[in-house]
Amino acid sequence: MEDLYRLHPIAVHFPIAILIVGWFVALGSKFAKSPAWIAESAPWFLWTGTLSAWAALGLGLLAQKTAPHVPPAWETLAEHKELGFWTCGLFTALSIWRILAGRRREWILIVLWLVAVGVLAATADHGGDLVYEFGMGVGR
Repeated sequence: MEDLYRLHPIAVHFPIAILIVGWFVALGSKFAKSPAWIAESAPWFLWTGTLSAWAALGLGLLAQKTAPHVPPAWETLAEHKELGFWTCGLFTALSIWRILAGRRREWILIVLWLVAVGVLAATADHGGDLVYEFGMGVGR
């Protein structure tokens, strides 16, 4: 169990893929004549993506404890962590909104989902910087 943090680099790809695909599904179901099940799947993408984002954040918090002390990397790590919390918070808010509002004001949800995907992308970019610029998580 002590090496559980090593799952963070794997886990982060799930919310990225699920939440981006889900946004395209939600958007596409508004424009295209598609079966009803496609439109009904969009909130499931949102909810599973949100849960996987929280799992990735939790694993990232475990991984942070093992990070070497390199001041420039720690600045990027602090920003990455903050963006991770913002990402999870935004998608949690959107998930709750979707549960409470149903399909009302779905256009606003789709626009805000895109904004949250932008925050998710910034989070991922900072994570990439930690690996490729500072070598965090590479080797032992």
